Amino acid sequence: MPELNDLETLQALYTDLRALSSSKLSPQLIEKVGVQLDASLHDFRNLLDNNPRNEQSRKSIATGKLDVDGDEYTINEAFQQDALQLADDLNLDERDAARLFLQSQAEADSTGTPPLTMSVIRFHLRRRRLLECLLVILQQAANADQDDVLRAGLQEFVIKIVQPHGSTVRYANQCLSSMAGIKALLQSLADKLNSASVLGQEQQPDLLERVEFQRGSLAMQHELLGVILFLLIKQNYSPLEDFELVLDTLKKADKYDNLLLHYIPALGAYMARFGGTEGGGTMAEARAINDKFFGRAEQNTWSLTYVHAAFRVWWLAEYSGWYGENADGSIPDNQLADEAKQRSKHFTEALKDGAFDFILCLSADAKSLEWYDPARQGLRQWLQRKTPVILAGIVPFSDSFQDALIQQLETFVEAFITNLPDVLRKLRLDEDEQRQLNKEHDHDLDLERFLVIICFVFEGRPKAAFEGFWEDREGALMGFVHWASRRASTPLVTAFCEMLQSLSEDEECATATHEFLLDEGAQSSGKMRRTHSLSWNQIFKELTFFSSKIRDRPALPQTQTFRPGKPQSDLMEVEPESSMMLESYLRLITRLSTESGAVRQYLAQHPSFRITDLLFQLTSSAIGPRLRACAFTTLRSLLSHKTKEASDYLWTALDIWISGGYAPGSAMPKTGSSTSVVSPVSGVSTILGGLTSGFEEPNAFVKLLQALVAPYEDGSTLRDCLPFPENLGVSSRMPGIDPYVDFVLGQIFSSRASDLNDPIQQRVLRLSCLDFIATCIDTFNEALIIFASQSNVAVDIAISASTLESYVLLHPFSRVMEWMLNDKVMTALFSTIQQDDRLVSYAASDSPLILSLLRGIHVVKSVLELQATYLHIIRPLIKSHPSFGRTPVPNTTFSSFEDGLLSHLSILPILSRYCSTGHPELVIASIGLLERLSTSPKLTAVSGSVLSRGAGKNKALAALDDDAEGIARIFLREMEEEIDVNQGAECPEYIIKLRILDFLISSLRASPDHPTVAHMLLGFRCGDRTVDADSEGSFSRGISLFHTILDSVLNAPLIDDTGMASWLLSLSYKGLQVLQELWSSPISSSLVMMEMRSNDAFFTMFAGENMIQPDILWDGLEVSNPLFMSTSSAGCLSEFMCRRAILLRYSAAELRNVVTTHSPSLKQRIFETLMGSTRDGQGQTCRHATVFDLFDFMGPQFHRPLKPSHASWFQDVDVQSCLSDQDKPSFTYDIGKLEELFSLRRSELIQANKLDAQGVAAVNHQAQELLDFYTNENNIKILFAARLTVLRSWVQLLLLMLESGNSGNTSQTSIMLQTLRTIMPILETDLENVPEAMELARLAKSVVFNLDFKSQSFKQDNMGDLVSDRLFHLFQVSLKAINSLGSKIPLKQFFYLISYRYLMGMSDVATISGIHRRHSIQTIKSAGERFMDVVCDDAYASEPISRIAALFILGALVEMGKRENSKYIIESLIRLNFITILVGSIENIPNDLLETSPEDVDMQLAYCNARLALLLHLSQTRFGAAAVLNAGLFHAISQSGLFATDPDLGVNIDGPDAVSKHYGILAAIMRVICAALLSRGAQNQQSLEQGRRFLADNRLSILAVLKKTAGLGSGTGVSEQAEELADSFMLLVTFTGFLEFEENATPKRVSLTGFT
Repeated sequence: MPELNDLETLQALYTDLRALSSSKLSPQLIEKVGVQLDASLHDFRNLLDNNPRNEQSRKSIATGKLDVDGDEYTINEAFQQDALQLADDLNLDERDAARLFLQSQAEADSTGTPPLTMSVIRFHLRRRRLLECLLVILQQAANADQDDVLRAGLQEFVIKIVQPHGSTVRYANQCLSSMAGIKALLQSLADKLNSASVLGQEQQPDLLERVEFQRGSLAMQHELLGVILFLLIKQNYSPLEDFELVLDTLKKADKYDNLLLHYIPALGAYMARFGGTEGGGTMAEARAINDKFFGRAEQNTWSLTYVHAAFRVWWLAEYSGWYGENADGSIPDNQLADEAKQRSKHFTEALKDGAFDFILCLSADAKSLEWYDPARQGLRQWLQRKTPVILAGIVPFSDSFQDALIQQLETFVEAFITNLPDVLRKLRLDEDEQRQLNKEHDHDLDLERFLVIICFVFEGRPKAAFEGFWEDREGALMGFVHWASRRASTPLVTAFCEMLQSLSEDEECATATHEFLLDEGAQSSGKMRRTHSLSWNQIFKELTFFSSKIRDRPALPQTQTFRPGKPQSDLMEVEPESSMMLESYLRLITRLSTESGAVRQYLAQHPSFRITDLLFQLTSSAIGPRLRACAFTTLRSLLSHKTKEASDYLWTALDIWISGGYAPGSAMPKTGSSTSVVSPVSGVSTILGGLTSGFEEPNAFVKLLQALVAPYEDGSTLRDCLPFPENLGVSSRMPGIDPYVDFVLGQIFSSRASDLNDPIQQRVLRLSCLDFIATCIDTFNEALIIFASQSNVAVDIAISASTLESYVLLHPFSRVMEWMLNDKVMTALFSTIQQDDRLVSYAASDSPLILSLLRGIHVVKSVLELQATYLHIIRPLIKSHPSFGRTPVPNTTFSSFEDGLLSHLSILPILSRYCSTGHPELVIASIGLLERLSTSPKLTAVSGSVLSRGAGKNKALAALDDDAEGIARIFLREMEEEIDVNQGAECPEYIIKLRILDFLISSLRASPDHPTVAHMLLGFRCGDRTVDADSEGSFSRGISLFHTILDSVLNAPLIDDTGMASWLLSLSYKGLQVLQELWSSPISSSLVMMEMRSNDAFFTMFAGENMIQPDILWDGLEVSNPLFMSTSSAGCLSEFMCRRAILLRYSAAELRNVVTTHSPSLKQRIFETLMGSTRDGQGQTCRHATVFDLFDFMGPQFHRPLKPSHASWFQDVDVQSCLSDQDKPSFTYDIGKLEELFSLRRSELIQANKLDAQGVAAVNHQAQELLDFYTNENNIKILFAARLTVLRSWVQLLLLMLESGNSGNTSQTSIMLQTLRTIMPILETDLENVPEAMELARLAKSVVFNLDFKSQSFKQDNMGDLVSDRLFHLFQVSLKAINSLGSKIPLKQFFYLISYRYLMGMSDVATISGIHRRHSIQTIKSAGERFMDVVCDDAYASEPISRIAALFILGALVEMGKRENSKYIIESLIRLNFITILVGSIENIPNDLLETSPEDVDMQLAYCNARLALLLHLSQTRFGAAAVLNAGLFHAISQSGLFATDPDLGVNIDGPDAVSKHYGILAAIMRVICAALLSRGAQNQQSLEQGRRFLADNRLSILAVLKKTAGLGSGTGVSEQAEELADSFMLLVTFTGFLEFEENATPKRVSLTGFT
């Protein structure tokens, strides 16, 4: 056995090979494929070689030693037994089996699949992938449209594979041998299944899974080998000997199954190669083969007569080409005639043996039977007499096989028509003779079979049909069409119409068929027998004739399906009187009308044939269900590319029909009228109720209704019109289409569809109902309601409906939504969605099963999205209109859709399993619905029942508990799928990964503090309130979905050929979002942080982070490109910044965690990485960007676009209703809603007759300009929001670095300086963006406040100067910002604090030489006089915190002036009258505190203390003290009354510690008084007198404080504030000499009120 290639490598090769056929062909891709092919050549050559089991290898395994690539392993007995079992299962050499078993261990562990099963899977997957690669190589090598150089290279590679130098082995022969071996293996597996059933081993799921997988894989390999063999023959790599081998195989075939069909393309290619004129051989060679094939010994050696017959017919069709234009003249004329008779005889005999019967089966059975076409299948069953039904296949036929088979059948059809015209004519003559001799007897129908063969061959292949038939009007095939249409019998007409249908499957072909039917011929009279070609005239006359005849007689029985033999004579008077023929006519009209606009116009404008009336008359007659279904289908075809006029006409006719207007005996109704015939509602119910039986009638009628409610092709995108006339049914019932909605949902979907026994019919009927439901929901535009309530556009005038109220009341949306709350409808809906995932896996992507699943999921999602609109707006509106009498829907037991969903929670595991079915669209839809359900509040609520399984968990999580591990593995496999880089963002695997990540993010965010479905999928073990890791679980073993996402984040690239790629960024960004939700959640933080740290996540991500360079490309564009903002490039950059933000947040979280846990060595390593140096596990140092380099996101400059100024038609339009999320600061506009709003505005203007054609063009131009503007505006907003997000994260990380410290002050000072150096350019130049400037100012403030101004840094020469320079620069910027920011108070506050800290800190180091001059009064003067004005204004009338900050800075400035002996600051305050204001504010302190709410008291006290602190600073200078006293300090204090009362008797402050706070204010005031008097000096008698007067006026309160502090009073202990107040009182008493003054001024007497 060759060395096993890695499956991912093979998958990559297969992906690249398929990309070679796309338009994205590039030199890099070609070179890459060349390298891959060279590396895989050995595998392709040895693909079909297989070392079987042998005794020597078995003995080698028994030794317990196994050699793998030179490494020797010791294997235990269990391993040996499993390896031997694998060798037996695969018929493989035991040592190769053991190596394969060893290589499968890891994947078996991660997927939870048993190792033996995984080994079988890997073996077959490898073989199948190699075969698929070889198939693509052969296809591209034969592709004439492929690049010549590439094609030549592939052809050369094919030669290396199939004809290696020195080898005599034929590759085609090996293919045949392998196919025979596979057949034997399949038989062995079937025997094993039978044996297991007999022995009762069917309960062993592993065994059954392994066998079923092998059967499916082997069947696919058998088919692939068949197609590869076919391509080898087409490219002349197979000799005649191989042809004989194929024939030998077919001779021995004993049953008609898929394996037999796999040989047919090769058989056809061999016959064309060796029997046809274009195969490269000679006539003599072909004759020799022909003589051999038709020898007597050959005739009885075939097991299946019909297969032999088909081979003979096919061979004769090809071989007969030599006797026409290609005859070489070597045969005498008389011999030619004899041979022609002989060939005709052989052909006739083969037909009698069932040749066409079998070929008909081949053409039909290769196609999927999922789409049930009863008429065509009935016709096929009627014609199929001698071939049994094909045995059910394990897997359906692939597209490649179907293409190969159909191509060969097409070749046969063309060869038969071209080479055997005489045989064709003879078939026609023989059938006519038989019919004339005995009309009751079953006749040969081989010509009909041939026509139906053509029907199946060209079905779904309009290009081939046009090129084969319609393109060459003089060709043999077109001649055959004319010939076959003449004087045809009933069965032949039926088959002919079926053939024309298949030849008319696009506009061009259908129009060509229409032109063919326009060639009219004279018609015979009497019994309507046709003597000329089929034409429109004939079809119309016969339809009219038989429709009238049916209406005029009682009902005749009609079987629902065709049956073998001729229809009974009592069903028809003569041949044309056959419902079979009527059906064929209607089906042909349906096809042509569906595809061709010319046909629809022709039917609509026909002067005498009114097809709509005829069809409704026909459906009112006593006819069989199939014919009625055909009539409904034809009516539906008239709505192809429908217009409002056609739709309204058909709605009116339909309403007449359900009212009995077309019943036999009634007058011909006039459908041009807009009103319906009056009829009781019960009659409507009776007629509709008659359509509920069986499958064909209800299915066709529901499809007709779906077409009627579908949007008009020429309608606007607004969805603002009703799909029917507003007065429909108004004369007999409430207007609208409620009866039809009730019929579809109440009778068909919820009831009758479930009664069907055929699963295919059930799926198709449910799909038709779901299409109707989805159309009714999707065509409703809830935005119109929003625009009507929130915009100033006149919606009632603008929309196509008469009024918005009529639109809401009459639209079928409301009735459908009402039915969605019905228990039967809900049961049917979830029953449709819940299917066997194994059947889903094998189904074709376009099968009814998959489409019904997709449509059902879509309906559920749509109902969930729109039910709020229905429940809160539409249903109340309907109830508020008593005149709108609507019959309530029965059994609406649920108040919301989620309430009903709680009874169907089994849908959650079903949806999860669909993710493993291999259908990308279904996987994406399932994940989307899972996301919606798992985040629904009603499903995430904790289960209330203590007795139920999963009690304590949210309901969604509990529903998945039973198979949590298996479901988690499904999502794990999807996340591990390789992405096709050639497809990029369009790759299904990529889209699925994005949807999974979105699902996980939404689930985690919905319940951040509780276990969720996301936790379960990620590999955690979920408890009731906690999550942890099972020691034996996937998380602990490092093989969980969490680890896959982490690995993707750490290692996935972000750059492709276009530079930074948004599709790659999105994957990494969403993965990081998942990780962020986990590490920031309290229930998973510690576990996730530990796991990420063990994977070196921080060091890997930070060291590998890309820098934002000016020349970097974002989705192919630089930031400077003018188109940048209007393309995906802007989104690419914004996502990159958001991703960077999460990286920085994680860095901060990691650093915080390390600081908390006191890990100094790890902390040191993190700091080294942040500063640009990372050591790996081997001690090697890697240099990379520092945390300061990652400030690069502030570099690109973005400019907001200018709104178009000349959009005059839209100037007054309010677009606020189009905001996507007004709660977010970065809200954007919904471009889709804007487009709708502008369309409404245009409609409003048109309805008001304000626009002509030129005006409409101008409005459209203005609307497009506005859409472009808002698109750019959105991108700008998103970019600024992303930049602010990453800035906040960066600032947070720097703050943490500053606060956590590092080893040594110098190092910490260095970080601070680098921080200032990084942010100062932005702070200095860009303060307009307030949120960004606030973050930077916050960081600068932290730097200044964390800097130790007393450290040694200021005493080092270079460092001291550098620190001083940086801080002085920051101080200057702060002064400038304070001066210029105006009303941007929150930002200005930071600069106040920075300035304050700078002034106060630098005062501590002012003694160091040179530094004290850098913050002198001159600096303040240079800021201008306005600076002091601004600060004083802020201190007086700004926000509370800003006022306090301004007061602090004024205090610091006063202190600086005092140190420099400058009066500038105080003079400025005097000039501005600010000191007077400050002093006067003391008077209002009690009232201010009284009016302050309790929660704001502390802020008000802080403001009071700040004012008093500034007064204290002023009072500490002689000049300032004079100003304070002159401003009326003592008068203000007296007026405030603060000292007039005892605080213990009550204060004006609410809240706790009120007395202490009051004492604090008094103490602060006393400090001001004392400082002012001390500054004025003891010689200033005026000041002393004011102080003594103050003491005298407040002696009682002063006495109370002194007593309290002396312990003479009662109550609790003395506060610190009271002690300080008492000390201040004593200082003032002492300094003013109050006691001495009192003693001298007052006669000595005993007094109880004096001081002691």
